[in-house]
Amino acid sequence: MQPQNPHIGTFLTSIAGALFYALIAPFYTDTGLMVAPDWMLGSLFGIGGFLGMYCGARLQKYFPARLIKLILILSIFFLGVSDLLALAL
Repeated sequence: MQPQNPHIGTFLTSIAGALFYALIAPFYTDTGLMVAPDWMLGSLFGIGGFLGMYCGARLQKYFPARLIKLILILSIFFLGVSDLLALAL
């Protein structure tokens, strides 16, 4: 039987992964590796994603589809160029 919300599986898997790395972090303290999750950064990403999802859904009806596509194209282009420049340096 499938869950009512298909995204709950992704959410639970993410929580399980973060807890796993939090639990094994003490075993890596003497190696200098940072394997523990950054809970503050993860929380901020979660809040930003949540707010962006709801604001985007409410505001997209006020923008033409061509403008939204142009913003997405420019964002992907500039991110790709900045990554390539970072690799070249």
